[in-house]
Amino acid sequence: MSAAAMRYTDVSLTDGQSARWAGGMTTPMMLAVATRLAATGPAAIEVASPATLQQCVARGENPWQRIELLRERCPGVALRAAVSLLTEHGKRGCDVITTEVATLWLRELAQRGVSEIVLIDPLLAIDRIAPVLKAAKALGLTTIAALPFMPERSDDELRAQASALAEAGATRVMLRDEAGLLTTDRLATLLPALRAGLLTTPLDLHLRCQTALGPMVALEAVRIGIDGLDTAFAPLANGASVPALGTLLKSLRLLALGAPVSKQRLHAVGEADRLLAEMADRHGFEGARAWVFDLAPYAHQLPGDVAAQAMQRLADLGLTHRLHEFANECARVRSDVGAPPMLAPFARPIAEQALMHLQGMACYAEIRPGVRRALQQVHGATSGPVDARLAQRVGALPKTPSPSAAPPVASDVALVIAQACGVAPEALPAPASPEALRYVPTTPADALLAGLTSRAARYAQLGVTGPGVAIEIQGTEG
Repeated sequence: MSAAAMRYTDVSLTDGQSARWAGGMTTPMMLAVATRLAATGPAAIEVASPATLQQCVARGENPWQRIELLRERCPGVALRAAVSLLTEHGKRGCDVITTEVATLWLRELAQRGVSEIVLIDPLLAIDRIAPVLKAAKALGLTTIAALPFMPERSDDELRAQASALAEAGATRVMLRDEAGLLTTDRLATLLPALRAGLLTTPLDLHLRCQTALGPMVALEAVRIGIDGLDTAFAPLANGASVPALGTLLKSLRLLALGAPVSKQRLHAVGEADRLLAEMADRHGFEGARAWVFDLAPYAHQLPGDVAAQAMQRLADLGLTHRLHEFANECARVRSDVGAPPMLAPFARPIAEQALMHLQGMACYAEIRPGVRRALQQVHGATSGPVDARLAQRVGALPKTPSPSAAPPVASDVALVIAQACGVAPEALPAPASPEALRYVPTTPADALLAGLTSRAARYAQLGVTGPGVAIEIQGTEG
């Protein structure tokens, strides 16, 4: 790999904000920062994922409109979207995205300016993946097939899987370490093995920072030779997210690794970091904070956003001191349901089940719906056997297929959202007006003042005092 061929893709608007801001970044917020992000010169910006589709719909935003508007604000930069063939909403008939629905999904993305897709099938079912890759190529999309990293798989096993993805038609293959479990020692043997299996197919890397090793592993990946790397801007990086672009570029410059990094680019990245940090402070989002090294992720193997939510839940319950018990319980539940990859749709219900046990519920006294579906193997066979007693308890799926979540009369855009997010076609929000999409920067104090002002007419005098805040409003009552 030549240094000039290194690609940095920004995932701040998808995985970054999902992991660090719990998916709280609205469409107006994204539109307000998009031009600044594009000015840093990424090879691509990821603008959509199954998680962000769900976040949009839950907030009453139209995800297709978001993509179109981001396309307008990022001229000259490729847009990327992640597409998963397995869903986690649990609606019968939609557990696996069919080739036909996947093709509709890809067509809608392509029509709105997306030129690259990351195709994710956690179970790596080539018979499902190959026809979707073919459909994507027919639409002119660059296809990046995800190879989930599981530390228990050997280099030879991962090399064979990477080779199979390339042979199935992937333009690029992406090693996805969603739990941040890679070490520099493992990388030293794994990357050469993957290159041997991929031959001329480019290799990308997506890794999280749960163990705090992500930035160091990213540096080593550049040194050994990686073709592409996913990064985020500092306020949306580290912790459960991916490495921070600014820190990585500065480190590469100091070590004289990769292509030369200009001062102008570092300045542009710094300006984007500053803008996002101001937004975080304004809306009360968590500031940039790296997690300390811990062995727990090697046991629970939870992916970024699920890990962040689990850590927050443990803190809310006052159970942070039992993190390693929780991690080991996740590993036990995962083993019981066939040792699936710890990605959607498996990771979240496994974490929920483990937390229920940790809180004192008798083991499997209640079985989470997602765990039940994993036991029933509705998404396909897992690599390990499921617990026979649990499988007998939940029973097999009925042989008669259930109707799809969306009727055939639904529009393509509504059908895709219905299948991917499990909502009725009529629940797809309509596009918003330009005024509704305008970002109005307000601080918590501004919001407080607006709330007090709206109530002031009912009182003769209204006031609030606190640390750094002193507001008094004269009302009209009396």
